[in-house]
Amino acid sequence: MGKRNRSNVLLVEILIAVLFFMLSATVLVRVFVMARNMTTRASVETQALAEAQNVADTLYAAEDPDAALEKMEFRLYHGAWSKADGDFTLYVESEEIPADAGTLWKGVVRVFYHNRNVEQVRPEDEELFALPCTRYREGEAQA
Repeated sequence: MGKRNRSNVLLVEILIAVLFFMLSATVLVRVFVMARNMTTRASVETQALAEAQNVADTLYAAEDPDAALEKMEFRLYHGAWSKADGDFTLYVESEEIPADAGTLWKGVVRVFYHNRNVEQVRPEDEELFALPCTRYREGEAQA
């Protein structure tokens, strides 16, 4: 009876060790998945920031911002220009403000995280950041 009791104890020890390794593996898999998600998001944020800066610089230098946005393949939808690019979407909103000796063009480049259809507004999309861009164009004095 002593041998049988020892073998039962050995089986229980092996089961406890297997359970411990299964729990450890579960925790490690979660950690690796979370790390991968964080890496993917950081990559998307870096790419989105570079693209948004490029758009803002192009708009600052452009004589006609609408033509520049069309050339960059943005689409005008409900008064805002938008472009879906992989895991993020760029939105450009702008306005022209008449001044005494010219026109002030003000724009904002907004970046939203997640794939989305350009025509749809999804509340779960998260705004990553917004880059303002402003340009003053001289012209005739306003009366």
